[in-house]
Amino acid sequence: MVRLRGLIAISCGLFAATFLCAQEVRLSASTDRSTVSENESFTFVLLMEGRVNGEPDLTPLSREFEILQRSRNTSIQMAGGQTTQVTEWRLQLMPRIAGSITIPPLELGGFLSNPVQLEVLPAVVADTPGDIFMEVEVTPSVAYVQSQVIYTLRLFRAVSIGRSSLTTPVVVGGEVIIEPIGEDREYQAVRDGQNFVVLERNYAIFPQMAGDLAIEPATFETVVITASGFSSLQRFRSNALALRVRPVVPPPPEHPDATWVPARNLTFTESWSSEPSEFTLGIPQTRTLMITAEGVLETQLPELTLGQTEGVKQYSDQPELSRDSTSGGIQSVRTERFAVIAQSVGELTIPVVELPWFNVVEEAWEVARVNPRRITVLDNQDEFVERAVQNPVESASPSVVAGNERLWQGVSAALLVAWLLTVAFLRSSGRGSKPIATSTVAETPQKANQWQLVRGIRAACANNDAETARDLLLEWAEQFLPNAPKILGHLAVEVPEDIARTVVDLERSLYGPSSGSWDGRALANVLTQLGPVTRSGEETPEEVLQPLYR
Repeated sequence: MVRLRGLIAISCGLFAATFLCAQEVRLSASTDRSTVSENESFTFVLLMEGRVNGEPDLTPLSREFEILQRSRNTSIQMAGGQTTQVTEWRLQLMPRIAGSITIPPLELGGFLSNPVQLEVLPAVVADTPGDIFMEVEVTPSVAYVQSQVIYTLRLFRAVSIGRSSLTTPVVVGGEVIIEPIGEDREYQAVRDGQNFVVLERNYAIFPQMAGDLAIEPATFETVVITASGFSSLQRFRSNALALRVRPVVPPPPEHPDATWVPARNLTFTESWSSEPSEFTLGIPQTRTLMITAEGVLETQLPELTLGQTEGVKQYSDQPELSRDSTSGGIQSVRTERFAVIAQSVGELTIPVVELPWFNVVEEAWEVARVNPRRITVLDNQDEFVERAVQNPVESASPSVVAGNERLWQGVSAALLVAWLLTVAFLRSSGRGSKPIATSTVAETPQKANQWQLVRGIRAACANNDAETARDLLLEWAEQFLPNAPKILGHLAVEVPEDIARTVVDLERSLYGPSSGSWDGRALANVLTQLGPVTRSGEETPEEVLQPLYR
């Protein structure tokens, strides 16, 4: 019985398959509407009755229509004792042009569909239900390379909308940088007596090469909900815009190496940590120079070059870059800070700082300046710094002094024992050997003192003890530098650049306006460069002892 049922099922399946293959195939096309607007989508249906493998060729549609969505559904229908396989393709199409259009026949498996006639009406502003349109503009329409162009897009709508999307501007013809400006604005407006909700969006465009550019139309796609409650997907396009970009204007002869900064406006300001008319010898002042420019990116603002003058050293910090969005576009700021240290007593002049830039409004080069400043440098013999150099123990706190004394007592005792053992070893092993020069032995305590000072400075760095580090640095400088600087400001001039920066940071932490905690790691990292520094003709202790081990 079971075998009989199986044979019957197989027979029925073979019969159905044979029937489907033998049935008549019909391919038909239709649309949900015969008249649509240019900015309105419609549904195109392709129906296949019968069994045919493959997909329809949609290439004939691409000229007059854009395919937004597509779907496929297959089903088996039974009617009047007949079984038919039905496959349906549904396409959402958006017309590219207006006019009377014939949708051509489509081919599938050797079968052709019927042509469909469609009337596409031009999109009309404020024509229900398409009460939507866009306006775009650029300011200026003629710009310079790397200067700012404001692109403004306004979307007007007088109907309710659902899910929507709005494209960003696309520029063809050359490389550009596009940055959004601020947040979208929404407000009410009246056009031809009709109220509209307006969405305004702004972009800053920075063309990177000269020539003619084109800004392609912006596209707004949305589901429009009519008063009757029906909805339809519609697409709207703005006008295309042209943009002409002029080349870079050569700098003036008096500033042949000027950086190209095409701005609408630029200001150059200076500020100090305290009144800069009087300086104290060796004590740093913080100088802040700020560039504020409208219509350029912060990365376009150049690094400042300061003129040097004898008697004044200026050490730069890392610049700070920022930007903000204003009604005029992008406003950028570059802030640079310098530690300024006077190196000699008397009347000195901090030279002028000039910044050439190109004014795109006036179409001319201009120069922003920070005027020179005449200062008086006072001696600091009565200040805390000089007292600390002359009496380093009194400047430290009692607990620090006691700890340092115990530290140096232990280090000195250890070094003394090591030195005595070395001398005894040399005497005991030097019989019959070549005598060592007296001058070489005499130099060993001096070298030991040098390494002792460096180790002490390192210990002060580990404890973040700025005052002890200062005292030991000056003691080292007095013994091992030719000019024997008495203050940190003079020491910074005598040592390499990387050490000088850490010395300036140490002095700023002790006497600057933001004095306070000090991190000794930066100084500790460069201390290895202090060890080899000796008076001319001297050798390190290791070099003196080398002959003993040959």
